[in-house]
Amino acid sequence: MIHKLYSAYDLPADHDVCHLFEHLVIRRFLRMVEKSGGERAFIGELYGTTSESSVFFDVAFFTHESITLFEKVIADVKPFDLSMINESVAHIEAEMRSNVVIWDEKELRKQLARCQKAFTRPSSARPDKVTKSAIDPPLEIDYQPEDFIDITLTIEVSDASTQATAAFFCMYPILLDLVRSACFDRAPVYPSSHSEFTAYHDGNSVSQTYTVKKSFDWQNAGKAAQNYLRAFDPTPHADHLNNLAKAFKTDPLYNPAPIYFYQKTAAPLTKHALAKAITAANLRTILRAATVTISAAKDLGES
Repeated sequence: MIHKLYSAYDLPADHDVCHLFEHLVIRRFLRMVEKSGGERAFIGELYGTTSESSVFFDVAFFTHESITLFEKVIADVKPFDLSMINESVAHIEAEMRSNVVIWDEKELRKQLARCQKAFTRPSSARPDKVTKSAIDPPLEIDYQPEDFIDITLTIEVSDASTQATAAFFCMYPILLDLVRSACFDRAPVYPSSHSEFTAYHDGNSVSQTYTVKKSFDWQNAGKAAQNYLRAFDPTPHADHLNNLAKAFKTDPLYNPAPIYFYQKTAAPLTKHALAKAITAANLRTILRAATVTISAAKDLGES
């Protein structure tokens, strides 16, 4: 895998605009991946972080092509589409459990444009050169946790053989990404927990909690997600799966995988043994057998 960190300190906007800029860069990149025939589930890892007015992108991609594409997106100073802005705002609403209002779209676009230009020239964003707008912020963030709920997405496969369990363990992040792209991509939804793999005596599952706005029709998303997974053809992504298998064997990121797998299954498999389970045929079997359920997350205060 190729690991890189992209950063720009003290961008010329407040935290809320910089946070939106972070989401927009990632969103534009994922759109470019789709246009090139790719899928977010197979490119590797991409994380964005905004601290005050500084923005960071931590990437671990499988190919140089993905690195090149991401750097092209960072260098792109074309204005963001309004639809992309609204979709990113929806994600931020769920992430922050807040209602977000764009008070001044024109000013927001000006500040986003300044962030784009500053990110392409990091040296220009040094603290002594930053000039932030003194006018009213173009975004209003109103914390309203009562407008949001947590839901739990669970994907299960009823096959407890060692081979099937190894394949599910190695590739369950792909399942989660596919569901996220298909059902949550344009909705006010944001993951609020890490995924949790579980090996049962008669199968395997992965679950993850998401924060969603109550207005989102999450009750019907489970069936849609299941249908999408069962219809998805992994064949065009065989090369990407080979990249994942190679990463399992060679990249330090996956060094702890055998430990985690043993803790969950009591099966002693090496990284190389786990990597052998990463195939298009195994993924197809998992997809065809996947059962997806979405339910309201149980409150910690409930018994």
